[in-house]
Amino acid sequence: MDLFDFVQGYFDDRDSGLKALLAFFLNLVMEYEAEKQAGAGRYQRSPTRKAYRNEKKSLRLMTRFGEITLSKPDFRDISFETTVF
Repeated sequence: MDLFDFVQGYFDDRDSGLKALLAFFLNLVMEYEAEKQAGAGRYQRSPTRKAYRNEKKSLRLMTRFGEITLSKPDFRDISFETTVF
């Protein structure tokens, strides 16, 4: 999603725009945490890899802007831990 789409969404409906921006940011946080825990990025080969990914799970989080849906990464061999929830 382009940053201007977030800005336009904010001007169209502030709560909806902030929810979309927050969901985008928290999904990025979880992707970063997943790369650190796995020891490699998605589809990246690395001798330091500790885990392989499965599909993502949709989880809902209640915020002061309302409920947002996030995509939580999932691993095959270890459990994913995040600071988001």
